[in-house]
Amino acid sequence: MKLLIVFSLLLAITTNALAQQPTTPAGNWQSARNDTFTSPLHPVVTRAEFYLNIDVANDGSFSGEWGEYACVSSIGAYGYGTFPCRSSINNGRVSGRFGPAGQGVIELQKLGRTTFNWSTPSMNELAIDLPRNWQGNEAVFHRARMTRDGKPRPASPKPDEGPLLSAPALYREFLKDEKTTLARYKGTTPILEGRRGTLIQMSDGGAAIHVPDGFQPRALVLLFRSLNEVSGISEGATFRFRCTVDDWAYQYVHLNDCSIVR
Repeated sequence: MKLLIVFSLLLAITTNALAQQPTTPAGNWQSARNDTFTSPLHPVVTRAEFYLNIDVANDGSFSGEWGEYACVSSIGAYGYGTFPCRSSINNGRVSGRFGPAGQGVIELQKLGRTTFNWSTPSMNELAIDLPRNWQGNEAVFHRARMTRDGKPRPASPKPDEGPLLSAPALYREFLKDEKTTLARYKGTTPILEGRRGTLIQMSDGGAAIHVPDGFQPRALVLLFRSLNEVSGISEGATFRFRCTVDDWAYQYVHLNDCSIVR
């Protein structure tokens, strides 16, 4: 009986460990060919994100094509600046392999070979992140985001769509009276809810997340100490967080020491 209990425990531990390991993302994955962004700091607009169309085999090996995005500035609805972007797929071929524990290697024609980290934020999303400095000092072509159908992820809602979340509600308080609102909230650590906008990987291993308010893509900027804490939150998803309010500058709210509230 004791041996049976021990065996059952070991089996449960092993099964749980295997369940936590990412499986090979076999099949076809594509980045969006066209999309429009409202932030000049979005990775597509800054050339940090590149286009991929790959076929992944069951053993993790993959091949396909890569391209870069070309973006132009234009005036969108309500007078807000927008950046329509379109990919070019004639840059070259790509190949590599997805390895265990979210690691892999990739070789892009004309650019070279490097390692990368990969994750699947959802059943229909595949994210790969290359070292930011793999092309030297210029932080370009270091991430790709793909889906099964190659369609863009849902955009952030317009100001009149859906209920008002607490994060954009705080932003609007600052817009009405920045001095009084800053005096009330500075140094406090509220729990807020908002939608995930642009995620920027920091050189110290942390991450900055932009939380939009309708057409304003950077209403709040959240600083997290660990990228791993937020890497599983897909762009456009609603999430809850606890942050310390630090400042109001350049027309957005700065929040530090952030953590995810489950």
